[in-house]
Amino acid sequence: MILNLDEIIHLKNQLSEKFGIALHLHDACGSQSFSFDMPVSEEIQNYISEYLKLLGGTAQFSPSGTRFLVQKSALDN
Repeated sequence: MILNLDEIIHLKNQLSEKFGIALHLHDACGSQSFSFDMPVSEEIQNYISEYLKLLGGTAQFSPSGTRFLVQKSALDN
């Protein structure tokens, strides 16, 4: 699943306002990944997961909690 720029900007702004963290986008050849400067809390991971659920996606977080990928929700397949 690819997020459009409006969805990315909205998420970046919400994370900055609510949690004071920066979200970084890595975009390459039809895929996107996102990262943070440091590991994020379970609360932040849940916030991101709920936002993506509204868009029909899910977040797959790295074990370190510093990166995630967006995937299309299995319910939408």
